[in-house]
Amino acid sequence: MSHITLAANERAFNKLVDRARDYFHPSTSGSGSFGPFSVSYNAGVKLGSGSIDLQSDNSVRIDEMDIIYDPLNVTFGIDIPTITIGGFCIIPSFWGCILRAPKITLFDANPDISVPINFDGIFQSEISGAFRIIPKFYNNPAKGTLTDHDAHDLNVANEWQFYLDPIWLDIDIIDIADTAGNLIQSITDGIIDSLLGWAPGWARAIVKAILSPVIALIRAALDIGDDIQEWLSNLFGVSLGLFDFVVTAVADYFASKYPIFQFETPFKILDGNGSLIPILIPIGDVGVNVTDTEMVITSNIA
Repeated sequence: MSHITLAANERAFNKLVDRARDYFHPSTSGSGSFGPFSVSYNAGVKLGSGSIDLQSDNSVRIDEMDIIYDPLNVTFGIDIPTITIGGFCIIPSFWGCILRAPKITLFDANPDISVPINFDGIFQSEISGAFRIIPKFYNNPAKGTLTDHDAHDLNVANEWQFYLDPIWLDIDIIDIADTAGNLIQSITDGIIDSLLGWAPGWARAIVKAILSPVIALIRAALDIGDDIQEWLSNLFGVSLGLFDFVVTAVADYFASKYPIFQFETPFKILDGNGSLIPILIPIGDVGVNVTDTEMVITSNIA
C-alpha cells in the first residue's frame, strides 16, 4: 500500500498542462533552393487552446490544439538569367576597336531579387496526440554537497518531475487564409519595385498594370498549380520541413524540457517553528495512474 497519494481531477490536470503550454515558444529557420527560386524563413511557434482529456487506458489525449506561428517571415528569392548589354564596337579600326560602348551586366547576383513576405496569421494548423505520464527523478546539480535542509531553504532540492511522453503525434493543416492568394501579386510587386525602384510611384503603378501577365510567368517559375494553398502547405510541410519541426519540438518539450508537475524530495510535511527545523521525508517508488476522471500519483517513504 502506498504511503502517499496525490490526485488531480481533469480540471486541475488541464491547468497543469495549460501552464506548461504557455512557456512553449521555440524558433527555427531554414532555406531551400528550388530551381529558379529560393526560399528562406524564420519562424516562432506557440501553442493555443485545445481539448485535453484523461483516458481510461492510463493515457492523456490532446486534440486539436492550435499552433500559432509567431512570427513566420519568408523571403522568396528569384534568380533571373544574366543579361549583358553593350560592349559592342562603336568605332572600329584596322587594328581592332577604337571605342566600345559601355558594357553593363544585369542580374548577375543570386538571387537577383528578394521579396520578404510576412505570413503571420496565414496558416491555421492543429496538433493532436496521446501521451503517457512518466515520473523522472531530477538530481539537481545545484544541490551539490548541500544538506537536504539547506537545499530546501535555497530552493535547489532534488525533485520528482512528471512529463508527458508522446505515444503518437499528428499535425493537421486545417486552413490557409484567403489572403495567401495575394502571394503571387506580392512577389510581382516586389520584383517590379526592385527593378524600378528609381521610378516614381505612379510610374511603377502603370508598369504593374501593364505587366500583369508576369503573374502567370511567376506562377510557372514557382511551379504553382491552381491551388496555391496546397502549394504553400507542401512548401512548408514537405520542402522546408516546418511541420516536422513543430511535431518534434512539441514531443521534446513535453517529454523532457518542461514537467507538468513536480515536487521536492525529501518532501516537507511540517514547517519549522522557532528552533525546530522543517520535517522532510524522502520519497521513492513513485508511480502514476490515469483514469478518465483523475491523475493519481502514488509514492512511498524511501
